[in-house]
Amino acid sequence: MTTMDYARERAVEALSKTRAVVLVTSGPAGLLAGEFSCEAIGLELYLLVPQTSDHLFNLEQEAAVALVSDAWELKGKAQVVSPAPADIALALWHSAEAKWCALVRVEPRQMQIRREAGWGNIETIDLETR
Repeated sequence: MTTMDYARERAVEALSKTRAVVLVTSGPAGLLAGEFSCEAIGLELYLLVPQTSDHLFNLEQEAAVALVSDAWELKGKAQVVSPAPADIALALWHSAEAKWCALVRVEPRQMQIRREAGWGNIETIDLETR
């Protein structure tokens, strides 16, 4: 296994354990932070964001986002997606809250894994594909 394979596998593992994140966006609505339900498929993270949220307005203008969980921090690129229910294998998309939300897909660019005890990060994983 190459170092890059290990790093990607480590990121997939960290994302798969996460069920809620704080999303940070910036744009015409200003700098915003809010906590949202999420689910990962591989290296893509999907969030349910209420349709009335100003985060969606910001994402129309600026795709760069930051996400924070209790185990990691992530920088990435986000976009609102409109999947047909049969096209996506997300339990999240079939939850009760989904009918009031937009589905946002985040492509990670860089992830920092936090230490389990103490402060600071233990590992930085660059995931950007060229």
